[in-house]
Amino acid sequence: MLPQPIHYHSDLTHERLSIVAELLLDEHYKTLDDLSSETDDNYTRGCTAFGRQKNRIKRLALAKTYPWLQIINSANDLVFTIGSVPCRFSSDDPNSPKKKAVLMANRYQMSFFDDVDSDEEPCRYCFIIDQGINDDAEPSVVFLGFDATDVVRCQWESGVIRTFHSVNTVAVPEAVEIGKPAVKPKKSVAESADEANRL
Repeated sequence: MLPQPIHYHSDLTHERLSIVAELLLDEHYKTLDDLSSETDDNYTRGCTAFGRQKNRIKRLALAKTYPWLQIINSANDLVFTIGSVPCRFSSDDPNSPKKKAVLMANRYQMSFFDDVDSDEEPCRYCFIIDQGINDDAEPSVVFLGFDATDVVRCQWESGVIRTFHSVNTVAVPEAVEIGKPAVKPKKSVAESADEANRL
């Protein structure tokens, strides 16, 4: 069993990793809910989810919602820091990753390589949204720390996080009985004019 990331860096607390994991999964689920038309597919959902996840991290960092969350590269190859630790994220298979965000160090992560004390210490970190291998699996987030030779040295898993949001927080008023409307025969234009002249 691999050690937890906090074993190597005190900034990588369970609470902080959980916050990032929750927002990644929250945007993932919202995208699935929004893009469920017959013209949507995994590509449209994947691109939209990535953009929403990236923008949400940027927005939270710029708003200083969490003092430990900062952006060091705001482009599409987003790199953000948890405390002093540069991190990336991607949807992938954590057991057999194929995407560049997981497999390769971004230039904004390279300076962190000099801060590690040994070759066996992780120096590159990535959140991986694991969507499972079939439609029945609930997505989770795995946070991996790789050393300079791309060996996984630490791992943290979110478990399944599903957040529910109330669509309408306003109390629904109780039904009120309404009587039947009084229906009268329609008046002719001449009758309406006579009635208006009498007033």
